[in-house]
Amino acid sequence: MKLNRVRLLLIAFVSEGIVFGFALVLASWLQIDLAPAPSDVVRELVIGLLATVPLVVLFIASMSEYGDRIGVVSNLKRIMLQDVRRVFMHARFFDLLAIAVVAGIAEEMLFRGVVQTQLGLLPASILFGLVHFVTLGYAVAATLMGIYIGLVFSISESLFAVILVHALYDLYALTYIRYQSAELDLEH
Repeated sequence: MKLNRVRLLLIAFVSEGIVFGFALVLASWLQIDLAPAPSDVVRELVIGLLATVPLVVLFIASMSEYGDRIGVVSNLKRIMLQDVRRVFMHARFFDLLAIAVVAGIAEEMLFRGVVQTQLGLLPASILFGLVHFVTLGYAVAATLMGIYIGLVFSISESLFAVILVHALYDLYALTYIRYQSAELDLEH
């Protein structure tokens, strides 16, 4: 599906706005404070930055020739480089940044801030995977990512840190898919 920039941003902001609104309604109903002041901004920033590194390394590995050797990973790579890239092919860097930030905020407020605090790590991660269902393999990968981010949340007790992890990972992955993978096509 090819989307122009305006339509892509509209879809992203509306869908993430719905997730954000749902998180706020649930948090209000369950009396959860989704906006606690960070106790130590530097600590949470460092945790967020460091916790992003393993996800980016796994993404880089999955996009490399080594990823081609594993059937499920190879299939995910194909989806990312063909289908996902087609959606973002007209996006500019600022568009990707905006989408990554709103996705990080909305989704982490819902899945970690509300669902995980109420139902636990696995239910939150499974729901996260189901919401990202493109294929079964993609949903499993998203579930595993949800488990990882959920563990970071459990250990750090910082919603800010996991929002940062999610947003930075999405920004890296989307930027790679949009720009780097296009350059690779030109080389072949």
